[in-house]
Amino acid sequence: MTAPTREPHGGEELDGELIDAEEAARLLSVPPSWVLSQARSGRIPHIRLGRYGRFERRQLAAWCTTRRQGPGTSLGTRKRST
Repeated sequence: MTAPTREPHGGEELDGELIDAEEAARLLSVPPSWVLSQARSGRIPHIRLGRYGRFERRQLAAWCTTRRQGPGTSLGTRKRST
């Protein structure tokens, strides 16, 4: 009989490749220091592996989608009053 395995981060399965802060920074076009700061403050999705922070590409892409603003997005479209 095998021991039960624990699923990462609250019972959710990983849905993609794990990347480090450098790769996440390239994906988001921001400095790695910004990625690490946002992860420490809990503002971007990440996984803690001991002292290391890792990121899932799909999670970051989904997070970016929720941050979109401006014309053509649900947050940026308002009816103009005449």
